[in-house]
Amino acid sequence: MLYGKLLKSKMKTDMTYKELLNSVSFDEVASFILKMYPDTKENLGWYKIHFDMLRHLTPVYHEDTNDLVCSITLENWEDGKEPCLAAFPMEGELWEHSLTKEIILASDVNASKEEIAACCLWHTSFYGFVNKDVKDTFKYEIELQQRESFKSQSLIIQKHGGVIPYVRELSTSKKQELMEQAKHIVRIEKEMGIHMNGPKRKRLLRQSFMSYYYERMTSICSFILQVIPTLYDVKTTLHGSPNLCVRQLCNLFQSDKFCSEEIMSYADCKESGVAYLQNVIFQYNMIPEMDGIFACLTIGRHYTTQEEYHLLNYLAIGRCFSDFIINIDSSLNNQAIIRYATYNSRKRLLFLNPCHNIA
Repeated sequence: MLYGKLLKSKMKTDMTYKELLNSVSFDEVASFILKMYPDTKENLGWYKIHFDMLRHLTPVYHEDTNDLVCSITLENWEDGKEPCLAAFPMEGELWEHSLTKEIILASDVNASKEEIAACCLWHTSFYGFVNKDVKDTFKYEIELQQRESFKSQSLIIQKHGGVIPYVRELSTSKKQELMEQAKHIVRIEKEMGIHMNGPKRKRLLRQSFMSYYYERMTSICSFILQVIPTLYDVKTTLHGSPNLCVRQLCNLFQSDKFCSEEIMSYADCKESGVAYLQNVIFQYNMIPEMDGIFACLTIGRHYTTQEEYHLLNYLAIGRCFSDFIINIDSSLNNQAIIRYATYNSRKRLLFLNPCHNIA
């Protein structure tokens, strides 16, 4: 349970969001809303309505939603300002599901129940105080589509043994990069003369941050989903079980930079698709120069030759890390397809099948 003013060390509270709301009065919470989010004074009545609406809702668990818990942390969203409480993941979550989440406190959080409730209310009302507000928010619909796409992709990857990191589990450098991109959006709005008070600015910042987060995560998920069928193909040259390889591919979420693409050959009937790919890729420098590369080369022949290994070895030149698999799909005939992901990272992320092991 949450007791008193101080809550020390990282701990479970044995209290869900619904139980937290039922344990406080809005009058007690309101003073902290005004203190933590001073520009919300004119919306305080709506916070009261949001508070009461949530207390009237029946908590309903949804399997396809974000996490089972609500983590309370200290975050520094704006330069030059003190860190403030944050509740994740709560924004854009189904309200009835958010009520089922257990409140988990980070080790550096010392706060009362009322402060934590104020923080959670700010996050759960991020897109609106009542259902009508949420449905009228166009930007929410865009992020909702991104979030739903990410969720559906994540579920498939997890079924195959993959592990998807939450935003708080990303590297510090990646979170900083996403934050800089989000701040750029806020600056553009300001330069356009769009007036925003503190809460609106903070919401735009958070909204932009999560939009970039979902964009990145769905990009990596899409690549992994492209590769998964190949991992289960008996004709694939692969070290380790498919599930192990999916877990390995999920390490790409920890990369600093990421780029993926699929390139198919359109060779003449007497020409090799692999030779076609090698010529076009290197003549036009089609694959970005990054620290690491993972590529899945699919050919139509039922056997491999030095041609495939020459292509893959060439792709590895100048890179710190390289992993490749070769798959056979007879329907391709003389054509070939390469699906690749290049990434920047200070350490090796994959250990699937290094190029020098298959050459």
